[in-house]
Amino acid sequence: MNKILLVGCGHMGSALLNSWFKKKELQISVIEPNNYNNLKKKYNNKIFIYKSFQEIKTIKNFNTIIFAIKPQIAKEVVSQFNFLSSNKTLFITIIAGKKINFFEKYLNYPHQIIRAMPNMPALVKKGMTCCVSNKMTTLKNKNFARNLFECVGKVIWLKKESDINKVTAISGSGPAYYFLFIEHLISKAVLLGLKPSVAKELIYQTGIGSLELLTKNHTSANELRKIIAVKGGTTEAAINVFEKNSKLKKIIGQAIEAAYYKAIKLGNK
Repeated sequence: MNKILLVGCGHMGSALLNSWFKKKELQISVIEPNNYNNLKKKYNNKIFIYKSFQEIKTIKNFNTIIFAIKPQIAKEVVSQFNFLSSNKTLFITIIAGKKINFFEKYLNYPHQIIRAMPNMPALVKKGMTCCVSNKMTTLKNKNFARNLFECVGKVIWLKKESDINKVTAISGSGPAYYFLFIEHLISKAVLLGLKPSVAKELIYQTGIGSLELLTKNHTSANELRKIIAVKGGTTEAAINVFEKNSKLKKIIGQAIEAAYYKAIKLGNK
């Protein structure tokens, strides 16, 4: 049985925990001072939940320690584990921006470290996780991490750590981009006179159907778009507005770059 300590249980930590705690081969403990009472009530003694580091008597017994905290408190929290000298412990971090050498520095001893970037659809087991490891990480632990994140969706291993900041801007932040677009579609549909409930059903199903079509079809997004946007039709009229002076392409590019450079900035702090 693999004993896991999840450090932090906010939105992403909760999304992962919701699937992991059901696995009989995993024994999960959580440190979460801010959400302690809610977690206690939700999981009803099915996992071990601690308010503070001082409560953990057998910290050396964990096989895997996962950091799911905000980058702003990473130094303070990670330093709590700098007494662990065994390189058998696997550390996994889902902290945005923080590089592997950050953990190597504040853990003091050489350790097996995997940096992962999951996204929020992990909550419904449709997540996308990208991973990269340091050289010390064994194939066994890489496979363990893959299995762990495959519980909540798909997994891709990256060759370069620098690519993590890129996928943070694409898949890590990506769900929020879709939600913003959907939010504006619903808002305009209601302004046109549709009932909110009708607008939501139309737009949600259109999104689900479009992605299903794209993933199960051998046609590219560009080709499918052109098939729908026939010359002189309603779709073409809308696409022309999006494409005028490449304004949609430009604003998407600017948004992705803003997220990418923010991830780099967080890693440099």
